[in-house]
Amino acid sequence: MPASAGQPLILEAVASPRDALFDLAVNKAAEYADRLGLPRGDVERTRLGLEVWYLKTRFAYRVPLTEVAAAVAARPATEAVWSGGRAGGWSLEEPGRP
Repeated sequence: MPASAGQPLILEAVASPRDALFDLAVNKAAEYADRLGLPRGDVERTRLGLEVWYLKTRFAYRVPLTEVAAAVAARPATEAVWSGGRAGGWSLEEPGRP
């Protein structure tokens, strides 16, 4: 019987580095989109508007721009954060939390 049998895995609740990178990209891109005034719901305009951000941001090339643009275009009108990687979604920010 393995030593860990019956014990919870330590890293079970920790997001993968790829999920965390995708979350960071979507949240940073959403901030940029808001500064530019990019419309919500228009994936193509969002993708075009994010191209400069994508080229200038060091880590952005590691995530697909089309997927980031789709997530950013789907952002709600209220303050929210993306979490859960590519399969994630938007959740409302708690007051006082970044």
